[in-house]
Order: sequence, then C-alpha cells, then structure tokens
Amino acid sequence: MLRDAFLPATYPHSREPVFRAVDKPGIRYSAARWTPESLGRVVAALREGEAALRAIPDDEMLAAWGDTVSTFLRTVSLERRALDPPLARLCGLSKEGLRAGLEVVLGGVRREPAAALLARARPASEDAGPVLAVLASNLPALAVQTLLPALLVRRPVLLKSPSAEPLFAPAFLTALTRREPRLAGAVAAATWPGGDVRLEAPVLEGVGTVLAYGERRALADLERRAPGKVVGYGPKISFGVVGASADVRAAAEGLARDVALFDQRGCLSVVAVHTAGDAAALSRRLETELLDLARRWPPGPPVRAVSAAVQHLRLEAEMRGLRMSNLALRQGTVIVDPDPELKASPGLRTVRVHPLKDLERLPEILAPWRGRLQGAALAGEEAWALESRLADLGVSRFAAPGELQSPDATWLNGGIDPLAALTSPSPSRR
Repeated sequence: MLRDAFLPATYPHSREPVFRAVDKPGIRYSAARWTPESLGRVVAALREGEAALRAIPDDEMLAAWGDTVSTFLRTVSLERRALDPPLARLCGLSKEGLRAGLEVVLGGVRREPAAALLARARPASEDAGPVLAVLASNLPALAVQTLLPALLVRRPVLLKSPSAEPLFAPAFLTALTRREPRLAGAVAAATWPGGDVRLEAPVLEGVGTVLAYGERRALADLERRAPGKVVGYGPKISFGVVGASADVRAAAEGLARDVALFDQRGCLSVVAVHTAGDAAALSRRLETELLDLARRWPPGPPVRAVSAAVQHLRLEAEMRGLRMSNLALRQGTVIVDPDPELKASPGLRTVRVHPLKDLERLPEILAPWRGRLQGAALAGEEAWALESRLADLGVSRFAAPGELQSPDATWLNGGIDPLAALTSPSPSRR
C-alpha cells in the first residue's frame, strides 16, 4: 500500500509515528500521525545519514537519479501504475492531464539536465544541516525540483508534502533509495497540517534551510518562526506576447499548451496574451487549439467555485460586448479584451487576449506586477525585443509558445539559484 511518508533508514522505527489506513473511492494509502517529538526524530535521523550521503560519488548519484526519473516517466512502470489513479484524483486532473503534467515536470530533471546542474554544484559545508522543502499543492511531482539540488550539494532533505497530495514524494524516495541505498538515511517525506506552530517547532529549529512554496502570508509566517532560513517561492503569474509578424497558428498552438497544462494552475501557466497582430484571428485560433487539447487532455473534475468564477467572467464579457469563444465552460474560455491591464485568470483554461498596437508599452503596463511575474511566452521579433525590459520586472523564464511550461533543472525559478541558496551560509551560521 502507498504511504504518505518515507522514514529515513536511521529513524528509530520502534517509535512513532502511528500509521492509519485512508480508504476513499479511487484512493487508498497509509497515513502517518505525527507529534512534535516524532518529527524532531526525523530531523535528527537525517543528520545521522549525512555522512553516507556525502560518500556517494557524483556519477553513482546521477545514475540512480536518472534511472529513477526514467522509471517514473514510463506510464507502464509498476510505480506509475500504482500511483497514477490516486494521484489523478488527489490533484483533480484527468488521467491524460496528469500524464502530460508528469512528463513535463519529470522531463525537466532527466539525467541530462541533472548532469548540467551537477556541473555547477559544490558540496555545502558540513554544518549546513538538513533542508526542509515545503511543497505546493497546485502541481504534482514538484518534489523533484527541490530534492535534486539539495542532494547534489549533499544536504539531507525532508520533503513536506501538502495534505492535498501526499503520495508522490514518498513513492519517489522509495524508488530512489532502492537504486542507491546510501541515500536511505538522508531523505524523508512527511505530511502534516502546515502552520501548526507546536508541531513544526522542532523541525524549523533542526533544519538549516527551508525551501518553501506557498502564499505570501504562509511564507511570512515561516520566516517569522525560522528567521534567516527561509527561501520563499511565492505566487506568480505568466503571460504571452505575440508580435504582428508572428505565425498566428504556431503561436496559438503553443499558447494553448501553456494554458492547458496542469489545468492552468502553475506559475508558468499563461493567463493572458498581448498581441500587436490581429487579436480576433489569434483568439479564434487559440479557441480551436484549446478545443483540441480539451479532447486530448480533458480537464479534471469541475470545482464549483472555479466554475462560478469563470461563468461570472463570461457574463461580464458578454455585458461589455467583448468577443468571446463558444467553447463549453470546461473546454476553455478566450476573451478579447481591449483593456491591456494584466489580470489573474480564475482558472479552467481561461485566457484574455489584449490587442496592443505598440508592444513597447507593455513593460509600462506590467509595471504594477513587478516581482510577481514568472514567465513570458514570446512569439515574433517584436516580442523577443522586450526580453531585457521584462526581466527587469522580475520575469525569470522566457520561451517560445508551447515551451514555457517545460523548464529544466537549470532554470532559476523566480531568479533564485537553488545551488547558491543551499550553499550560502544563513545568518545563523555566519
């Protein structure tokens, strides 16, 4: 049976936690019940496993990592066959949507990009301590993006899975340590309610660095309780830019992919497109491509609040007399909005297309979002000419439409170099 936890080999298994069965339609796993003391023992166990972690040669580490990722990329593997049905339900994705999402996330940490990251990695100091990675619940398999750099700099890792999706991290660690047993004492995964001050106190005290995904309030709370240790990845949004000379069909095909992947829940999901070309033609083509993707990657089960928000947006667009797609609600929504202001999407593959005759104005229009922008899908020379100015606003990823949501392990998410964050001494160790 799948578990929501992976205990390090050095953990005293005769002690807590107690496991209980969770059995729901399509979801069956064993869940740990944690206490402050048992979580504190996990961190202590990780420290004991650090010596074995540091003794693993780079090529052997890379081989184990690459083989594990390849296994999880194969949908017919035993690991995926056991994991996919409950994971799809927990993440609220269709089986096809989950497959596409895992291919993107895991594809970015294959052996080749992992090797490129390893080439820049240097071991952290021996007093750096374990790493706590607080994972987000919006996307599956994000554990690999924090786990890889931590292992490459030879720091033990505790992956805190979100309650909404507690299964991928322990399943991946189980497979990884089977291939490289020396890792077994230096990695752990656990799930507990975030923000529990008493429960998290021994963890935050015992780790040296906290890599955390979450809302600004949650990140601020972590920083207050673990000052100087937190490297935060807050909420951000992404957009597309299409120049007048760009190939509309190719741009729309790629943008639709960047909208539909993960059902538009990621920080690299496109929520709006500014174009100097024919906005109506682009929206029609985008509608066609979203319809095709709705057939190939059906959206997950509808969430009432999200559906209501999209329906409200559609009614508002109709009242304003804006051009809008004729797609069914769950297939996507494309609205041509002459107001160039960037707005967040309510979800369900909803995207606004903003006609903008002079793309040179775009950085000024986006200025209020400085520091909250993540990626830009750029099509055409006019769009790519804006790269440096958009980078000044905090955009950390630029790609052609269709490639935005496929970064590899070398991407500096939010401009943060994970290797530097994991090897630079925190204020408490200076």
